[in-house]
Amino acid sequence: MKTAIPTDDGITVGRVFGRAKSFALYDSTDGSLSIVPNGGAGAEHGAGTGAASLLAELGVRAVAAPEVGPKAAAALSSAGIKIRTVPMGTELLKAVEPNPVR
Repeated sequence: MKTAIPTDDGITVGRVFGRAKSFALYDSTDGSLSIVPNGGAGAEHGAGTGAASLLAELGVRAVAAPEVGPKAAAALSSAGIKIRTVPMGTELLKAVEPNPVR
């Protein structure tokens, strides 16, 4: 299963979902972690829904983020993507553990 984590530095969980510079994609089937740029981060409107669409296209099934706006949350839910809250600054691999440190 693929989980997306917003990140601005490629090391820790970023502050927000839609405006993150990139997403770390963790694949639980092989333990791989890759970074995908968020091309819509600077969009004037719709950054969150655009990010949700990108992640759905990439086959993501879950998002681990500190916060997700209401429109992005609705778009993720419509795509069957679950949302899990994790604290900003959490190391990326810790963010996908069953019970991340808070």
